Amino acid sequence: MNSRLYGSKNSKLYVLVFLLSLLVAGSALGQQAVSPTQNKPSSSGGQIIFSRGEDSPNSAGNAAGNPASQQPVPSPTAPSSAALVSDAERTALTYSSYNFEVHLEPAQHSISVQARVTAQNSSDKSLDRIALQLSSSLHWYSIRVDGRPVKFQTEPVESDIDHTGVLTEAVVTLARPLAPGAAIQMNVIYSGTIQQSAERLLRLGAPAKIAESSEWDSVGADFTALRGFGNVIWFPVSTAPVLLGQGSEMFDSVGKWKLRESDAHVAMHVLVEYLDVKPSVAILNGYVVQPDGTPPRQPATSAAPPENLAGNTVLQVASFTLPSTRLGFSPLSFFVMHAGRENVSGLDIYSRVGNEAAAATYQKIFQQTRPLVEQWLGSHPRRPVVLVDLPDAADLPFEERNILFLPLTTAAASDSVGPVMAHMLGHSYFQSSRVWLNEGVAQFMTLLWIEQRAGFATTMAQMDSRRAALAIAETSDPGVDPGQSLIKAWSDIYYRDKAADVLWMLRNIVGDEALAKALQAYVPANDHEPSYLQELLQKVSSKNLEWFFDDWVYRDRGLPDLHVVSAYSRSILNRNGTGKNYLVSVDVQNDSFCSAEVPVTVESASSTQTRELLVPSHSSASMRVLIDGKPSQAIVNDGSVPEVLTSHHEQTVLPAQ
Repeated sequence: MNSRLYGSKNSKLYVLVFLLSLLVAGSALGQQAVSPTQNKPSSSGGQIIFSRGEDSPNSAGNAAGNPASQQPVPSPTAPSSAALVSDAERTALTYSSYNFEVHLEPAQHSISVQARVTAQNSSDKSLDRIALQLSSSLHWYSIRVDGRPVKFQTEPVESDIDHTGVLTEAVVTLARPLAPGAAIQMNVIYSGTIQQSAERLLRLGAPAKIAESSEWDSVGADFTALRGFGNVIWFPVSTAPVLLGQGSEMFDSVGKWKLRESDAHVAMHVLVEYLDVKPSVAILNGYVVQPDGTPPRQPATSAAPPENLAGNTVLQVASFTLPSTRLGFSPLSFFVMHAGRENVSGLDIYSRVGNEAAAATYQKIFQQTRPLVEQWLGSHPRRPVVLVDLPDAADLPFEERNILFLPLTTAAASDSVGPVMAHMLGHSYFQSSRVWLNEGVAQFMTLLWIEQRAGFATTMAQMDSRRAALAIAETSDPGVDPGQSLIKAWSDIYYRDKAADVLWMLRNIVGDEALAKALQAYVPANDHEPSYLQELLQKVSSKNLEWFFDDWVYRDRGLPDLHVVSAYSRSILNRNGTGKNYLVSVDVQNDSFCSAEVPVTVESASSTQTRELLVPSHSSASMRVLIDGKPSQAIVNDGSVPEVLTSHHEQTVLPAQ
């Protein structure tokens, strides 16, 4: 277990970044209590769970809710060692479809699931066996492969990809090898309880209050929240185990899984038992779903009283259905709750009963923020912004598509909520299947809000504060380490922070008007090639941007490494033949593999001149600037372009010899 606490210098940095991100961005994780026997291997090296081979003759919902009613096949034999399968086998499957029948018993924190999934061997070797994993608090009951019941062995596998820190892994030996590229159909049944616990972060030494506010996933009577891969493994996955203490491995694992599975399709049918208050809304895989049978266009506001059956002794059932949808770059999250709904055009707020007054605060900030976003992205939102009230005031936020989960409060301040609202409005007005654009544009809206509200210097400071992690992650030699191109990025350091840097640089290169026109002209259905945005920008700006997209988007060339070689001036007569102007020559060297166009500013006591200078990789470039008054200094890069070390260079201007 020491690997959780003691790693390399970079490991400690990544853990620190993770804990800080919990405070700043709400990268919240979930945890539940585990019974003492759930993590204890059997004497033969694995925990054995009965394998049940026949699906229930009842409806799918009943089958999921009553795994004990399944007809069993013989119990699996005990594993001969603690390692039943290799990591290469664990990561060989890619899932292309999920179809869930879910039965929730919130009063018991219980979930039962029957899942029909399709998986493909994405490796280059045939598979004799496959590995399927769930949270350690869930139990496998039945696995069928291509319609036939199969035996399986199980064992606990330590992994922080789940909130319990442990996975229950089922290993199936296939009747015939699965060839590379071949697919199998599986029908699995499992159940268990999911409750809140902060154990995973406490092991890392996180303060109890922070850990508890981060780990809020659970199945509960008032609020069910399962944030999916990286938080709660409530559905079958095939992945290698990772620990939070091992550098960026945990974060990379989450990002790579979301990227790999993004083209899968997901369908759900959810049954929820209740006695008193009927659940009013579900949010499944990032989509708001009303209860089955809800009349279309039915007004839903907090003014309508909840269906309250206090004292009722007969269980009622509510159901929710999500038709087949593309998974997208999503952890496959799952929420069910009762909440009042307040809405204004473009904004839906689901607030807890008794907290409805908080909605007015966010509606006001929404209305204040929307004009800025519309200047850049047009006046036609593609979907509403959705805010969902979390049960505890200390819970940290979670973002999924255009939906933000956070504790709503009447005391919310514009300075803190405004940049978040700008980000969410970015998701509302702009959509792309390309993750770097979808997240990058939203983050760009946040930067624009900061610039409008607090000024350019504050914006640059905000951008610079996030660049230390990017500089560490970036490749220093693309020939040896290809890094992460934006079009295939799996880390949020790239698809969110670097993507926002790229859009800011494009703003400087083509201008505000051209960039806004290109973003407004962007049509998701027409984006078939990575060059689509480049072509839009070139059309409206009449500039060749191939060099920029090649170094910053299509490939990862690392970051520029700039320094000022010299800054000299000589005096010249002004146009009237009297007084003095100065011609300043600034030479800049770039020692990296990545070209950059940076602003160069020359200052004198009476004036300032700024020009853009393109500095090719492993080369130098010069700029001449005519300025009134004796020049004092030259500034290369004002923070707009991320660099290896610093994004700001000052050089005293000397007289030419």
